[in-house]
Amino acid sequence: LAAVWRLPVIFICENNQYMEYTPISTMIPVARPAADRASAYGLRPILIDGNDVAAVRSTIAEAVDRARKGDGPSLIEADTYRLKGHSALDPAAYRPAEEVASWKTKDPLPRQHAVLRESRSDRLRHRRGGSHRGHDRQCVRRRAARPRRGLARCLE
Repeated sequence: LAAVWRLPVIFICENNQYMEYTPISTMIPVARPAADRASAYGLRPILIDGNDVAAVRSTIAEAVDRARKGDGPSLIEADTYRLKGHSALDPAAYRPAEEVASWKTKDPLPRQHAVLRESRSDRLRHRRGGSHRGHDRQCVRRRAARPRRGLARCLE
């Protein structure tokens, strides 16, 4: 009904490559289980690297703009990986070590940390014309000396 009524809805499917304990590819004959089916329901299919923070942000922003304009619903399939087992009791022994190691290199947290750190380094180098270590310490000291805002004040 979302497509029929052109509702401003965004469906996000986090494709972590597994169906509980089974690789999706062994159970479903299509490469992208959500996006490949979206068109059949009148949804705009969008594929993204779910481990790329900037790509996720920009793709969702575009889908939100589209929804706000009245262009109907979208389905975003974010390709990612579950680094641990399906539950706390699942040791994930069914997954090949090489597969896990490969996906660990794509972990979004270290990737985004590196992007932010490099961006900050570039800004500080540009501002100071070189090293930024002394400037970092000054910023930390100034921030620590400022009074902290309470949650209620932040929400005003």
